[in-house]
Amino acid sequence: MMNVKSEIQHILVTRTLEDMAQAGFLTAEELTTAKRLAVEKYRPSAVWE
Repeated sequence: MMNVKSEIQHILVTRTLEDMAQAGFLTAEELTTAKRLAVEKYRPSAVWE
């Protein structure tokens, strides 16, 4: 069964990280690492990264 809360949290975190990278607060390498950590923390079932 899909955990909706984790799915939503993952989406919000990922979008925030991408916005931060676009604004210059994160490098591409930092963004990649942060996204990987978000997947590890929330483990959404729909993530195929």
